[in-house]
Amino acid sequence: MTEPACPRTPARQAPGPTRQSQVALVPGQKQHDASVGAGPGPAGSSGVELPARPTRADGLALLGEFAGSGLARPVFLARRADGQVVALTELLARVLEAADGSRDVAAIAEHAGERCARQVSGADIAYLLAHRLMPLGLIAAPTGVTPTPRARSLLQLGGRRTLLPAPAVYRLSGVFAVLFRPAAMAILLGGLLAGDLWLFGRHSTRDSAAAVLATPWMILALVGVTLVSALFHECGHAAACRYGGARPGVIGVGMYLVWPAFFTDVTDSYRLRRWGRLRTDLGGIYFNGIFALLVVGAFAVTRAEVLVTAAVLVHLDAFRQLAPFVRLDGYYIVSDLVGVPDLFDRMGPAVRSALRAAALAVPFRRRARQSAGPTQDPRMAGLTRRAQLMVTAWALCAAPVIFVNLVMLVIYAPFVVPRTASAVRGEFGQASRALASGDLISALAGAVSTLLVAMPAAGMLYLLLRLGRRVVGVAVALLSRLRPAGGGPIPDDDLGTGATEAVGAASGVGAANAALPRE
Repeated sequence: MTEPACPRTPARQAPGPTRQSQVALVPGQKQHDASVGAGPGPAGSSGVELPARPTRADGLALLGEFAGSGLARPVFLARRADGQVVALTELLARVLEAADGSRDVAAIAEHAGERCARQVSGADIAYLLAHRLMPLGLIAAPTGVTPTPRARSLLQLGGRRTLLPAPAVYRLSGVFAVLFRPAAMAILLGGLLAGDLWLFGRHSTRDSAAAVLATPWMILALVGVTLVSALFHECGHAAACRYGGARPGVIGVGMYLVWPAFFTDVTDSYRLRRWGRLRTDLGGIYFNGIFALLVVGAFAVTRAEVLVTAAVLVHLDAFRQLAPFVRLDGYYIVSDLVGVPDLFDRMGPAVRSALRAAALAVPFRRRARQSAGPTQDPRMAGLTRRAQLMVTAWALCAAPVIFVNLVMLVIYAPFVVPRTASAVRGEFGQASRALASGDLISALAGAVSTLLVAMPAAGMLYLLLRLGRRVVGVAVALLSRLRPAGGGPIPDDDLGTGATEAVGAASGVGAANAALPRE
Protein backbone atom coordinates (compact mmCIF):
# COMPACT_ATOMS: atom_id res chain seq x y z
CA MET A 1 0.00 0.00 0.00
CA THR A 2 1.16 3.56 -0.55
CA GLU A 3 -0.91 5.37 2.28
CA PRO A 4 -0.47 5.52 1.52
CA ALA A 5 2.23 5.83 2.88
CA CYS A 6 0.25 5.52 1.39
CA PRO A 7 3.25 7.51 3.52
CA ARG A 8 1.27 4.15 -0.24
CA THR A 9 0.86 7.06 2.51
CA PRO A 10 1.16 7.26 -0.65
CA ALA A 11 2.67 4.32 4.12
CA ARG A 12 1.99 6.84 2.08
CA GLN A 13 0.81 7.14 4.76
CA ALA A 14 -2.48 9.57 4.42
CA PRO A 15 -7.19 12.47 7.31
CA GLY A 16 -7.79 14.11 10.51
CA PRO A 17 -7.77 17.80 11.36
CA THR A 18 -10.70 20.13 11.74
CA ARG A 19 -10.80 22.60 8.86
CA GLN A 20 -12.46 25.95 9.34
CA SER A 21 -12.42 29.21 7.47
CA GLN A 22 -10.99 31.08 10.47
CA VAL A 23 -8.83 28.54 12.20
CA ALA A 24 -7.60 25.00 11.66
CA LEU A 25 -6.95 22.74 14.61
CA VAL A 26 -5.31 19.38 14.95
CA PRO A 27 -7.43 16.97 17.03
CA GLY A 28 -6.67 17.38 20.69
CA GLN A 29 -5.23 20.85 20.26
CA LYS A 30 -6.97 23.70 22.04
CA GLN A 31 -7.57 27.02 20.31
CA HIS A 32 -6.29 30.21 21.92
CA ASP A 33 -7.40 33.41 20.20
CA ALA A 34 -6.17 36.71 21.52
CA SER A 35 -4.71 40.02 20.38
CA VAL A 36 -1.15 39.89 19.16
CA GLY A 37 1.76 42.22 19.60
CA ALA A 38 3.88 43.19 16.62
CA GLY A 39 7.22 42.19 18.03
CA PRO A 40 8.89 39.15 19.56
CA GLY A 41 8.19 37.95 23.05
CA PRO A 42 4.84 36.89 24.49
CA ALA A 43 2.21 37.14 21.80
CA GLY A 44 -0.57 38.99 23.53
CA SER A 45 -2.48 37.48 26.43
CA SER A 46 -2.14 33.95 25.09
CA GLY A 47 1.34 33.68 26.56
CA VAL A 48 2.82 32.36 23.30
CA GLU A 49 6.43 33.50 23.08
CA LEU A 50 7.85 34.29 19.66
CA PRO A 51 11.57 34.00 18.93
CA ALA A 52 13.34 37.20 17.93
CA ARG A 53 14.21 35.68 14.55
CA PRO A 54 11.70 32.92 13.80
CA THR A 55 13.05 29.86 12.05
CA ARG A 56 11.48 26.78 10.53
CA ALA A 57 11.37 23.63 12.64
CA ASP A 58 14.22 21.18 12.16
CA GLY A 59 13.67 18.87 9.21
CA LEU A 60 10.79 20.89 7.72
CA ALA A 61 10.61 20.60 3.92
CA LEU A 62 8.61 23.00 1.76
CA LEU A 63 7.03 20.90 -0.99
CA GLY A 64 5.68 23.86 -2.96
CA GLU A 65 2.25 24.28 -4.51
CA PHE A 66 0.04 21.21 -4.72
CA ALA A 67 -0.33 20.75 -8.48
CA GLY A 68 -3.68 19.65 -9.88
CA SER A 69 -5.49 20.71 -6.74
CA GLY A 70 -9.26 20.40 -6.52
CA LEU A 71 -9.46 23.37 -4.18
CA ALA A 72 -10.63 26.75 -5.40
CA ARG A 73 -7.53 28.51 -4.05
CA PRO A 74 -3.86 27.56 -4.33
CA VAL A 75 -2.63 25.12 -1.72
CA PHE A 76 0.99 24.82 -0.59
CA LEU A 77 2.36 21.81 1.26
CA ALA A 78 5.07 21.40 3.88
CA ARG A 79 6.39 18.17 5.37
CA ARG A 80 7.62 17.97 8.95
CA ALA A 81 10.52 15.81 10.04
CA ASP A 82 8.07 13.18 11.34
CA GLY A 83 6.50 12.81 7.89
CA GLN A 84 3.33 14.75 8.69
CA VAL A 85 2.16 16.92 5.78
CA VAL A 86 0.51 20.29 6.34
CA ALA A 87 -1.61 22.23 3.84
CA LEU A 88 -1.05 25.99 3.83
CA THR A 89 -2.42 29.12 2.22
CA GLU A 90 0.01 31.06 0.04
CA LEU A 91 0.61 33.68 2.73
CA LEU A 92 1.54 31.09 5.34
CA ALA A 93 3.79 29.32 2.84
CA ARG A 94 5.61 32.61 2.15
CA VAL A 95 5.96 33.22 5.88
CA LEU A 96 7.59 29.81 6.29
CA GLU A 97 9.78 30.51 3.27
CA ALA A 98 11.06 33.71 4.87
CA ALA A 99 11.46 32.22 8.38
CA ASP A 100 15.03 31.05 7.89
CA GLY A 101 16.43 32.46 11.13
CA SER A 102 17.94 35.56 9.51
CA ARG A 103 14.83 37.78 9.54
CA ASP A 104 12.83 39.30 12.33
CA VAL A 105 9.02 39.57 12.24
CA ALA A 106 9.04 42.88 10.35
CA ALA A 107 11.40 41.52 7.68
CA ILE A 108 9.27 38.39 7.30
CA ALA A 109 6.20 40.58 6.83
CA GLU A 110 7.98 42.58 4.13
CA HIS A 111 9.13 39.44 2.29
CA ALA A 112 5.74 37.71 2.50
CA GLY A 113 3.92 40.86 1.38
CA GLU A 114 6.15 41.22 -1.67
CA ARG A 115 5.76 37.57 -2.69
CA CYS A 116 1.98 37.61 -2.21
CA ALA A 117 1.51 41.13 -3.66
CA ARG A 118 -0.48 42.29 -0.66
CA GLN A 119 0.00 44.51 2.37
CA VAL A 120 1.02 42.58 5.49
CA SER A 121 1.96 44.09 8.85
CA GLY A 122 4.23 42.78 11.55
CA ALA A 123 1.21 42.24 13.79
CA ASP A 124 -0.37 40.01 11.15
CA ILE A 125 2.77 37.89 10.88
CA ALA A 126 3.16 37.65 14.65
CA TYR A 127 -0.40 36.41 14.96
CA LEU A 128 0.03 33.81 12.22
CA LEU A 129 3.30 32.62 13.71
CA ALA A 130 1.89 32.26 17.21
CA HIS A 131 -1.56 30.87 16.39
CA ARG A 132 -1.16 29.04 13.10
CA LEU A 133 2.39 27.87 12.45
CA MET A 134 3.89 27.26 15.89
CA PRO A 135 0.97 25.10 17.17
CA LEU A 136 1.41 22.82 14.14
CA GLY A 137 5.12 22.38 14.74
CA LEU A 138 6.24 24.33 11.66
CA ILE A 139 8.14 27.06 13.51
CA ALA A 140 10.75 26.18 16.12
CA ALA A 141 9.74 27.25 19.63
CA PRO A 142 12.16 29.52 21.53
CA THR A 143 12.12 27.03 24.42
CA GLY A 144 13.54 24.32 22.17
CA VAL A 145 10.41 22.13 22.49
CA THR A 146 8.41 22.30 19.25
CA PRO A 147 4.90 20.79 19.37
CA THR A 148 4.25 18.09 16.80
CA PRO A 149 0.51 17.34 16.77
CA ARG A 150 -0.54 14.58 14.40
CA ALA A 151 -3.67 14.03 12.37
CA ARG A 152 -5.27 10.75 13.39
CA SER A 153 -7.62 8.44 11.57
CA LEU A 154 -9.17 5.12 12.44
CA LEU A 155 -8.32 3.85 8.94
CA GLN A 156 -4.61 4.57 9.02
CA LEU A 157 -1.68 2.23 9.43
CA GLY A 158 -0.69 1.47 13.01
CA GLY A 159 2.27 -0.10 14.77
CA ARG A 160 4.74 0.80 12.02
CA ARG A 161 8.20 -0.73 11.90
CA THR A 162 10.92 0.06 9.38
CA LEU A 163 12.24 -2.77 7.21
CA LEU A 164 14.44 -0.81 4.80
CA PRO A 165 15.80 2.64 5.73
CA ALA A 166 15.39 5.57 3.35
CA PRO A 167 18.97 5.50 1.93
CA ALA A 168 18.64 1.82 1.01
CA VAL A 169 15.22 2.42 -0.56
CA TYR A 170 16.62 5.34 -2.56
CA ARG A 171 19.40 3.20 -4.02
CA LEU A 172 17.05 0.30 -4.73
CA SER A 173 14.47 2.55 -6.38
CA GLY A 174 17.17 3.92 -8.66
CA VAL A 175 17.83 0.40 -9.96
CA PHE A 176 14.13 -0.31 -10.63
CA ALA A 177 13.24 3.15 -11.98
CA VAL A 178 14.36 2.14 -15.47
CA LEU A 179 11.35 -0.20 -15.65
CA PHE A 180 9.08 2.86 -15.95
CA ARG A 181 10.52 3.88 -19.30
CA PRO A 182 7.78 3.62 -21.94
CA ALA A 183 9.57 0.97 -24.00
CA ALA A 184 10.20 -1.22 -20.96
CA MET A 185 6.58 -0.89 -19.83
CA ALA A 186 5.25 -1.86 -23.26
CA ILE A 187 7.45 -4.96 -23.42
CA LEU A 188 6.71 -6.11 -19.87
CA LEU A 189 2.96 -5.56 -20.05
CA GLY A 190 2.80 -7.33 -23.40
CA GLY A 191 4.76 -10.24 -21.95
CA LEU A 192 2.40 -10.36 -18.95
CA LEU A 193 -0.64 -10.58 -21.22
CA ALA A 194 0.88 -13.40 -23.25
CA GLY A 195 2.04 -15.24 -20.12
CA ASP A 196 -1.41 -15.03 -18.49
CA LEU A 197 -3.12 -16.35 -21.61
CA TRP A 198 -0.73 -19.30 -21.71
CA LEU A 199 -0.80 -20.08 -17.96
CA PHE A 200 -4.50 -19.79 -17.23
CA GLY A 201 -5.54 -21.16 -20.60
CA ARG A 202 -3.66 -24.45 -20.25
CA HIS A 203 -3.42 -25.09 -16.51
CA SER A 204 -6.09 -25.66 -13.87
CA THR A 205 -5.93 -23.25 -10.94
CA ARG A 206 -8.24 -25.54 -8.94
CA ASP A 207 -5.92 -28.55 -9.26
CA SER A 208 -2.95 -26.39 -8.35
CA ALA A 209 -4.64 -25.05 -5.19
CA ALA A 210 -5.62 -28.58 -4.12
CA ALA A 211 -2.04 -29.78 -4.55
CA VAL A 212 -0.69 -26.83 -2.52
CA LEU A 213 -3.09 -27.38 0.39
CA ALA A 214 -2.19 -31.06 0.55
CA THR A 215 1.58 -30.48 0.61
CA PRO A 216 3.19 -28.73 3.61
CA TRP A 217 6.30 -27.54 1.78
CA MET A 218 4.12 -25.98 -0.93
CA ILE A 219 2.25 -24.01 1.72
CA LEU A 220 5.54 -22.63 3.02
CA ALA A 221 6.70 -21.85 -0.52
CA LEU A 222 3.42 -20.07 -1.30
CA VAL A 223 3.66 -17.92 1.84
CA GLY A 224 7.24 -17.02 0.98
CA VAL A 225 6.40 -16.08 -2.61
CA THR A 226 3.45 -13.98 -1.39
CA LEU A 227 5.64 -12.03 1.04
CA VAL A 228 8.26 -11.39 -1.63
CA SER A 229 5.50 -10.22 -3.98
CA ALA A 230 4.21 -7.77 -1.37
CA LEU A 231 7.68 -6.33 -0.85
CA PHE A 232 8.23 -6.08 -4.59
CA HIS A 233 4.91 -4.18 -4.80
CA GLU A 234 6.31 -1.57 -2.41
CA CYS A 235 9.48 -1.32 -4.49
CA GLY A 236 7.20 -0.35 -7.37
CA HIS A 237 5.87 2.65 -5.48
CA ALA A 238 9.37 3.72 -4.50
CA ALA A 239 10.71 3.31 -8.04
CA ALA A 240 7.82 5.29 -9.54
CA CYS A 241 8.38 8.04 -6.99
CA ARG A 242 12.10 8.15 -7.86
CA TYR A 243 11.39 8.05 -11.61
CA GLY A 244 9.12 11.11 -11.28
CA GLY A 245 11.82 13.12 -9.52
CA ALA A 246 10.76 12.77 -5.87
CA ARG A 247 12.64 10.99 -3.10
CA PRO A 248 11.06 7.87 -1.55
CA GLY A 249 11.36 7.18 2.17
CA VAL A 250 11.41 4.01 4.19
CA ILE A 251 9.74 0.69 3.43
CA GLY A 252 8.15 -0.84 6.52
CA VAL A 253 5.38 -2.96 7.92
CA GLY A 254 2.43 -2.17 10.16
CA MET A 255 -1.09 -3.25 11.07
CA TYR A 256 -3.83 -2.07 8.72
CA LEU A 257 -7.41 -2.91 9.65
CA VAL A 258 -7.17 -6.63 10.49
CA TRP A 259 -4.02 -7.62 8.59
CA PRO A 260 -0.33 -6.75 8.68
CA ALA A 261 0.64 -4.67 5.65
CA PHE A 262 3.80 -3.36 4.05
CA PHE A 263 4.07 0.33 3.25
CA THR A 264 6.36 2.74 1.42
CA ASP A 265 6.76 6.36 2.46
CA VAL A 266 6.31 8.33 -0.75
CA THR A 267 5.18 11.55 0.89
CA ASP A 268 7.67 13.46 -1.25
CA SER A 269 5.54 12.60 -4.30
CA TYR A 270 3.23 15.44 -3.22
CA ARG A 271 5.70 17.75 -4.94
CA LEU A 272 5.04 16.02 -8.29
CA ARG A 273 2.38 16.97 -10.77
CA ARG A 274 -0.81 14.92 -11.00
CA TRP A 275 0.51 12.39 -13.52
CA GLY A 276 3.64 11.86 -11.43
CA ARG A 277 1.53 11.14 -8.36
CA LEU A 278 -0.72 8.77 -10.33
CA ARG A 279 2.35 6.94 -11.62
CA THR A 280 3.46 6.53 -8.01
CA ASP A 281 0.00 5.25 -7.03
CA LEU A 282 -0.02 2.70 -9.85
CA GLY A 283 3.63 1.71 -9.51
CA GLY A 284 2.90 -1.03 -7.00
CA ILE A 285 0.23 -2.65 -9.20
CA TYR A 286 2.58 -2.43 -12.18
CA PHE A 287 5.24 -4.26 -10.18
CA ASN A 288 2.62 -6.87 -9.24
CA GLY A 289 2.32 -7.50 -12.96
CA ILE A 290 6.10 -7.76 -13.36
CA PHE A 291 6.29 -10.21 -10.46
CA ALA A 292 3.46 -12.29 -11.97
CA LEU A 293 5.43 -12.42 -15.23
CA LEU A 294 8.46 -13.70 -13.31
CA VAL A 295 6.30 -16.35 -11.64
CA VAL A 296 4.93 -17.48 -15.01
CA GLY A 297 8.47 -17.72 -16.36
CA ALA A 298 9.56 -19.76 -13.34
CA PHE A 299 6.61 -22.12 -13.85
CA ALA A 300 7.50 -22.57 -17.51
CA VAL A 301 10.95 -23.77 -16.41
CA THR A 302 10.15 -25.77 -13.24
CA ARG A 303 6.48 -26.83 -13.71
CA ALA A 304 5.99 -26.41 -9.96
CA GLU A 305 2.23 -26.36 -9.28
CA VAL A 306 2.66 -23.95 -6.40
CA LEU A 307 3.62 -21.22 -8.89
CA VAL A 308 0.20 -21.40 -10.58
CA THR A 309 -1.50 -20.61 -7.27
CA ALA A 310 1.13 -17.95 -6.57
CA ALA A 311 0.34 -16.24 -9.89
CA VAL A 312 -3.37 -16.23 -9.01
CA LEU A 313 -2.69 -14.65 -5.60
CA VAL A 314 -0.45 -11.98 -7.13
CA HIS A 315 -3.23 -10.97 -9.54
CA LEU A 316 -5.83 -10.98 -6.75
CA ASP A 317 -3.61 -8.74 -4.63
CA ALA A 318 -3.33 -6.28 -7.51
CA PHE A 319 -7.14 -6.12 -7.84
CA ARG A 320 -7.51 -5.78 -4.05
CA GLN A 321 -5.22 -2.75 -4.10
CA LEU A 322 -7.70 -0.93 -6.36
CA ALA A 323 -10.32 -0.71 -3.57
CA PRO A 324 -10.98 3.05 -3.08
CA PHE A 325 -12.73 2.84 0.30
CA VAL A 326 -9.68 2.12 2.48
CA ARG A 327 -6.13 3.45 2.31
CA LEU A 328 -4.93 1.17 -0.44
CA ASP A 329 -3.69 2.21 -3.87
CA GLY A 330 -7.21 2.82 -5.15
CA TYR A 331 -7.81 5.47 -2.48
CA TYR A 332 -4.76 7.43 -3.54
CA ILE A 333 -5.68 7.09 -7.21
CA VAL A 334 -9.08 8.65 -6.51
CA SER A 335 -7.46 11.30 -4.29
CA ASP A 336 -5.06 12.37 -7.03
CA LEU A 337 -7.72 12.31 -9.73
CA VAL A 338 -9.90 14.60 -7.59
CA GLY A 339 -6.97 16.74 -6.46
CA VAL A 340 -7.86 16.51 -2.76
CA PRO A 341 -5.23 14.82 -0.55
CA ASP A 342 -7.51 14.22 2.46
CA LEU A 343 -10.69 12.52 1.25
CA PHE A 344 -11.56 10.92 4.58
CA ASP A 345 -11.44 14.33 6.27
CA ARG A 346 -14.16 15.50 3.87
CA MET A 347 -16.33 12.37 3.92
CA GLY A 348 -18.64 13.60 6.70
CA PRO A 349 -19.14 17.09 5.25
CA ALA A 350 -19.75 15.60 1.78
CA VAL A 351 -22.44 13.23 3.08
CA ARG A 352 -24.09 16.00 5.10
CA SER A 353 -24.06 18.31 2.08
CA ALA A 354 -25.68 15.63 -0.06
CA LEU A 355 -28.39 15.02 2.57
CA ARG A 356 -28.98 18.76 2.86
CA ALA A 357 -29.36 19.05 -0.91
CA ALA A 358 -31.83 16.16 -0.86
CA ALA A 359 -33.81 17.88 1.89
CA LEU A 360 -34.01 21.06 -0.17
CA ALA A 361 -35.73 19.06 -2.89
CA VAL A 362 -38.69 18.50 -0.53
CA PRO A 363 -41.13 21.40 -1.23
CA PHE A 364 -42.45 21.94 2.28
CA ARG A 365 -38.93 22.03 3.77
CA ARG A 366 -37.28 24.12 1.05
CA ARG A 367 -38.41 27.50 2.38
CA ALA A 368 -37.27 26.76 5.95
CA ARG A 369 -33.90 25.55 4.72
CA GLN A 370 -33.35 28.56 2.46
CA SER A 371 -34.33 31.01 5.18
CA ALA A 372 -31.67 29.53 7.43
CA GLY A 373 -28.99 30.72 4.98
CA PRO A 374 -26.06 28.84 3.49
CA THR A 375 -24.72 26.14 5.83
CA GLN A 376 -22.23 24.34 3.60
CA ASP A 377 -19.19 23.08 5.46
CA PRO A 378 -16.01 25.07 4.64
CA ARG A 379 -14.27 21.81 3.79
CA MET A 380 -16.66 21.46 0.83
CA ALA A 381 -17.21 25.13 0.04
CA GLY A 382 -13.51 25.59 -0.66
CA LEU A 383 -13.49 22.94 -3.42
CA THR A 384 -14.08 23.50 -7.09
CA ARG A 385 -17.44 22.39 -8.46
CA ARG A 386 -15.86 19.37 -10.16
CA ALA A 387 -14.06 18.36 -6.98
CA GLN A 388 -17.24 18.76 -4.91
CA LEU A 389 -19.14 16.39 -7.20
CA MET A 390 -16.35 13.80 -7.25
CA VAL A 391 -15.77 13.92 -3.47
CA THR A 392 -19.51 13.64 -2.83
CA ALA A 393 -19.83 10.65 -5.18
CA TRP A 394 -16.90 8.92 -3.49
CA ALA A 395 -18.22 9.69 0.01
CA LEU A 396 -21.73 8.40 -0.76
CA CYS A 397 -20.17 5.12 -1.91
CA ALA A 398 -17.49 4.83 0.76
CA ALA A 399 -19.45 5.84 3.88
CA PRO A 400 -22.03 3.00 3.72
CA VAL A 401 -19.35 0.41 2.92
CA ILE A 402 -17.20 1.49 5.87
CA PHE A 403 -20.17 1.76 8.23
CA VAL A 404 -21.52 -1.69 7.32
CA ASN A 405 -18.10 -3.28 7.73
CA LEU A 406 -17.57 -1.68 11.15
CA VAL A 407 -21.02 -2.83 12.30
CA MET A 408 -20.30 -6.34 11.06
CA LEU A 409 -16.97 -6.26 12.86
CA VAL A 410 -18.65 -5.39 16.17
CA ILE A 411 -21.39 -8.00 15.66
CA TYR A 412 -19.23 -10.91 14.54
CA ALA A 413 -16.19 -10.37 16.77
CA PRO A 414 -17.76 -12.22 19.78
CA PHE A 415 -18.35 -15.25 17.53
CA VAL A 416 -15.15 -15.13 15.49
CA VAL A 417 -12.67 -14.76 18.37
CA PRO A 418 -13.68 -17.92 20.33
CA ARG A 419 -13.82 -20.02 17.15
CA THR A 420 -10.46 -18.67 16.08
CA ALA A 421 -9.00 -19.57 19.46
CA SER A 422 -10.27 -23.12 19.01
CA ALA A 423 -8.85 -23.33 15.49
CA VAL A 424 -5.51 -21.96 16.68
CA ARG A 425 -5.35 -24.64 19.38
CA GLY A 426 -6.05 -27.30 16.76
CA GLU A 427 -3.39 -26.02 14.35
CA PHE A 428 -0.89 -25.64 17.17
CA GLY A 429 -1.61 -29.19 18.30
CA GLN A 430 -0.94 -30.55 14.82
CA ALA A 431 2.29 -28.57 14.58
CA SER A 432 3.38 -29.88 18.00
CA ARG A 433 2.67 -33.50 17.02
CA ALA A 434 4.59 -33.07 13.74
CA LEU A 435 7.53 -31.60 15.63
CA ALA A 436 7.48 -34.46 18.13
CA SER A 437 7.55 -36.99 15.28
CA GLY A 438 10.51 -35.22 13.68
CA ASP A 439 8.65 -33.89 10.64
CA LEU A 440 10.13 -30.39 10.62
CA ILE A 441 8.51 -29.29 7.35
CA SER A 442 5.03 -30.19 8.56
CA ALA A 443 5.73 -28.57 11.94
CA LEU A 444 6.85 -25.34 10.29
CA ALA A 445 3.85 -25.39 7.94
CA GLY A 446 1.60 -25.91 10.96
CA ALA A 447 3.18 -22.95 12.75
CA VAL A 448 2.61 -20.75 9.70
CA SER A 449 -0.99 -21.96 9.44
CA THR A 450 -1.49 -21.17 13.13
CA LEU A 451 -0.24 -17.64 12.55
CA LEU A 452 -2.42 -17.13 9.48
CA VAL A 453 -5.50 -18.33 11.36
CA ALA A 454 -4.78 -16.13 14.38
CA MET A 455 -3.98 -12.88 12.56
CA PRO A 456 -7.51 -11.90 11.43
CA ALA A 457 -8.93 -12.27 14.94
CA ALA A 458 -5.98 -10.40 16.43
CA GLY A 459 -6.50 -7.65 13.87
CA MET A 460 -10.20 -7.48 14.73
CA LEU A 461 -9.39 -7.01 18.42
CA TYR A 462 -6.79 -4.37 17.55
CA LEU A 463 -9.28 -2.46 15.39
CA LEU A 464 -11.99 -2.71 18.06
CA LEU A 465 -9.56 -1.30 20.60
CA ARG A 466 -8.78 1.65 18.33
CA LEU A 467 -12.49 2.13 17.63
CA GLY A 468 -13.23 2.14 21.35
CA ARG A 469 -10.51 4.70 21.99
CA ARG A 470 -11.90 6.88 19.20
CA VAL A 471 -15.44 6.70 20.62
CA VAL A 472 -14.16 7.66 24.07
CA GLY A 473 -12.17 10.53 22.57
CA VAL A 474 -15.19 11.85 20.70
CA ALA A 475 -17.32 11.61 23.86
CA VAL A 476 -14.72 13.54 25.88
CA ALA A 477 -14.51 16.20 23.15
CA LEU A 478 -18.30 16.60 23.10
CA LEU A 479 -18.41 16.94 26.88
CA SER A 480 -15.64 19.55 26.81
CA ARG A 481 -17.61 21.60 24.30
CA LEU A 482 -20.55 21.71 26.68
CA ARG A 483 -18.47 23.45 29.32
CA PRO A 484 -18.59 27.26 29.29
CA ALA A 485 -15.51 28.68 27.56
CA GLY A 486 -13.89 31.92 28.65
CA GLY A 487 -13.47 34.60 26.01
CA GLY A 488 -14.36 34.50 22.35
CA PRO A 489 -12.61 34.43 19.03
CA ILE A 490 -10.83 37.55 17.90
CA PRO A 491 -12.74 39.45 15.19
CA ASP A 492 -11.19 39.40 11.75
CA ASP A 493 -10.91 43.19 11.88
CA ASP A 494 -8.28 42.85 14.61
CA LEU A 495 -6.01 40.73 12.45
CA GLY A 496 -5.04 43.31 9.86
CA THR A 497 -5.39 43.15 6.09
CA GLY A 498 -3.01 40.26 5.35
CA ALA A 499 -4.13 37.93 8.11
CA THR A 500 -7.80 38.59 7.46
CA GLU A 501 -7.43 37.60 3.82
CA ALA A 502 -5.32 34.54 4.64
CA VAL A 503 -7.58 33.26 7.39
CA GLY A 504 -11.03 34.43 6.38
CA ALA A 505 -10.79 33.65 2.68
CA ALA A 506 -9.13 30.25 2.88
CA SER A 507 -12.33 28.24 3.08
CA GLY A 508 -11.74 24.55 2.67
CA VAL A 509 -8.00 24.85 3.21
CA GLY A 510 -7.90 26.55 6.56
CA ALA A 511 -5.00 28.67 7.69
CA ALA A 512 -2.97 25.52 8.14
CA ASN A 513 -3.98 21.89 8.19
CA ALA A 514 -2.18 18.73 9.13
CA ALA A 515 -2.68 15.74 6.88
CA LEU A 516 -1.32 12.23 7.01
CA PRO A 517 1.77 11.33 5.00
CA ARG A 518 1.43 9.30 1.81
CA GLU A 519 2.08 5.66 2.63
